[in-house]
Parts: sequence; structure tokens; C-alpha cells
Amino acid sequence: MRSYFTALLILIPLLASCAKNPATGDQDFVMMSEEEELKIGQQYFAEIKKNLPLLPEDDPLAQYVDRIGQKVTATADRKDLFFRFYVVDDDTINAFAIPGGYIFIHRGLINHMNNEAELAAVLGHEAGHVTARHSVKQISKARAYQTAAMITSVFVPVPQAVGMLSDVMASAILRGYGRDAELQSDELSIRYLTQAGYDPHATIGILKTLKRLDDIDTKEKIDAGEKVEKYHGAFSSHPETSKRIKEAIAQASPLQGRPGIINRGAFLAAVDGYAYGDSAEQGAVVGRRFLHPELGIQLEFPADWVITNSPQALTARIRKQKVYFMLAMKDLQKRLTAEEIIKRMFTDRHILKIENSVRHGMPYAHGKIKQSAPKVSKAMIDAHVFLDGRKAYMLTMWSERDQFDKYVAQFSRIADSFRKYEKELDGDIPRITLYTWKTGDSWQLLASRSKNMLGRFTADKIAALNGMELTDKPATGQIIKSVK
Repeated sequence: MRSYFTALLILIPLLASCAKNPATGDQDFVMMSEEEELKIGQQYFAEIKKNLPLLPEDDPLAQYVDRIGQKVTATADRKDLFFRFYVVDDDTINAFAIPGGYIFIHRGLINHMNNEAELAAVLGHEAGHVTARHSVKQISKARAYQTAAMITSVFVPVPQAVGMLSDVMASAILRGYGRDAELQSDELSIRYLTQAGYDPHATIGILKTLKRLDDIDTKEKIDAGEKVEKYHGAFSSHPETSKRIKEAIAQASPLQGRPGIINRGAFLAAVDGYAYGDSAEQGAVVGRRFLHPELGIQLEFPADWVITNSPQALTARIRKQKVYFMLAMKDLQKRLTAEEIIKRMFTDRHILKIENSVRHGMPYAHGKIKQSAPKVSKAMIDAHVFLDGRKAYMLTMWSERDQFDKYVAQFSRIADSFRKYEKELDGDIPRITLYTWKTGDSWQLLASRSKNMLGRFTADKIAALNGMELTDKPATGQIIKSVK
């Protein structure tokens, strides 16, 4: 053990160099030139373009975000760096930056802002990560650890040391930066905001919104019976949001009373009509229904089912019960019958029966399977496969074996509801719409008018969409965001 630390102490001075931080003036431990930083940024940007749904650069919202980002970063440190801004077209509440000035903000976070100054605050925060070279410092630490591990493996074997660097670097860039770096980026954001002419208190507003959304997410998970796990991504609640709010207030206090740009009207016009949650290409949950206009399918769940859409699959469960559902789609490479697909999904010895027919014009098979399933070790599985050309849709539902008969009717209802999507009949995915608040309105009333299309907590979500609590009320005549 002593040999390991001795080698590490000898190694680090040989590897490390110190560079003046362009944003703070401090001497930072780095193992990367600016040229290499820019090259890494280009490499990761190429990967991100392949894997994330980015709005086209000529999309009006993407252009608006870029315009505000350029205005903020014109005041930032590292003025010789070209900053680039992109909108990720999904409902994630997040934003992140990679080396070289590439900044990404998810549409889900933009939707929950309430003025241009809040957008500028988030973009300024991410610019702060770039100007302070936070990812460069983390990659440098990761490299030092990796190189030390490889060399000291002579003394302490580290079989997986070789080939680890790329994974460590990716994690260092995208996982978030820790308390000190996040608070420093908040501070830099306030500085850049002020210099760009925006209201510096906007940082406080967006942090409060993040805290509010985190609380709603916790309520939903507890209500569904799910385990509550906190996500700590870039510009998320790490360090915990309440502490960041206090720090931001302290930073903004000396600027009290200073006039600044807010531009609420311009911002609301920019988000009007965009999807609230997932896009048509990703499908969307609307109340108890799931619509996927791009694939052209829809289905409906009975009451008390909690539905979650993700890039991997559509999942659902009965609230606080060990009863589950999953919808997955497979693009077939060769012609298979629906029965053959079920047999490939499960081993023959576990399949109790398979029935074939045609439903809604699609070849169909239904199987009953006795084997273990996610979260249920002794499960009975109800499997349904629909064929639509070269696409196979696999609906899998399961519960504990001794409870299966209790839920089989609900499983059948879900499978029976699966059919082709028709926009005139099924409607559109939820979209942001502007609404003028009237005397007598309430968040609960707006939720009721939408038929609670965002689920049990629709009222909470529409209030949060406007930066408010359920007990808050806008002034009569104020334009707010709603969903329809």
C-alpha cells in the first residue's frame, strides 16, 4: 500500500501543470492544453449529435436560444471562444456544457422558465462551466488517477486500468461538477447576466422552479409506490437546491434594485405551441392514454395505472401494486409470425399457451407465460404481439402468480385498446398554449378543463410551469402558460 502512495506522489508533479483560470484568476491543476480541450469538445459534439434529438438550427426556438446565449456570452470570460447553443428536443429538466463552448439545454427545462432573463441565467451558468474550465479540471484529475493506476499496478494490480480513460472522461464531462463548481457557475452566471443587462435575480427564480419540480417528482414517485432516487446532473439539484437558492440570493443582494431586462412576453411567444413533454417522434402520455403519432399507434390504461415514457420503452404499473406493463417495438429484419416472436421472447418450457388472431387489421398473438419478471420473481406474464409491416409491438404485462386472475381483465382491456393512431379521433400530444388568467380561475380548474391530461398532479404541474405554487394565483389579465 505504501508503494502505491509513494508512486502517486512522485507521479503527480511530473504530470501536472498549473494554468491560470480565465474566469477566476486562480491557478488550476490541469493536464490539458486549450487545443486539446477544443478537440475533445468537437469529438463529444459529434457523438451527441448522433445520440440526442437536437432541434434543427433553423428552428425558431433554437434560433431564439442561440440569440440569447450569444448575448450573454458576449460578456463572458474567454472572449476568443465561439460559443454554440443547441436545444435537445425532449422533456428532460436539464442543461449541460462540454469543452470548447458547446452548450445544450433541454426543451423540458426551457418550458418551465417564465422569462428571457431565466433562460439567460441558465445559459450563463453553463457558460460559467466552460469559462472556468470545470470539465477540463475533472478530466485532468481523472487522467492523473488513470495514469497513476496504470503505473502503480506494478505494485497493486489494476486489471481494468487500461482502456478506462475514455469512460472516465465521459463521466467527468456529463455527470455534474460538485458543490463548489456549481456555486461558482451560479456566481459567474449572475455576473454575466448583469453585464448583459438582464435581471440578476433570474437565477433565484429558475432555482426555485427546479426545487418545485423536484418536489412534484418526489410526490409522483411516492404516490406510485416507486423508490425515490435523486438525479444529480448538470444544473440539477447538486448541491441541493435550497442551499443554492440562498447562495444566489446572497450573490444578487448587492444588486438589489438594479433594473434589468426580463422580456417575459418575448419568451412566452417563443415557447408557444411547442410540445410540453415528449415530441411526436417520441410519443406522449396524455392522461391515461399513450399517443405515438410518429409510429402511428395509441393505447389506453384503466384508472390507477401510472404511465412512464422513456426512449427504451413505455412502462406502467398499478399504483402501489406489484403489477406492471411494458411496451417495446422491434424493427424486424425478416418475416416472423406473432407467435414466433412470443416463442423467441420466452423459452418453450415456460409458455403455457399461445393464441393467434387478427386485431384492428394487424396479425396478433397472445401468450400466457409462467416465469420470473422484473421486480416479481414468481410472476405470471400476459404477452401480446401485434405486427404492422416490419414492426413488431410487444405488450408485456405481469403480476405475482397468485394475484394474476385479479388483474387479467385489466390486462385484456389494455391490449384491446391497442390500435392505429388517428389524429382526428385521438387528438395531438400535449403542447404549450398561452392563456389569459380570468377572475375565478384556479390551477385546479385549468387542470380539470384539460381533463387532467398530465396525470394526477396536473394542477401542480401547470402551476410549476408558471413558476408558482398551487396556492399562488396570477393577477387577472396576466398571460400564463397552459397545456392542451
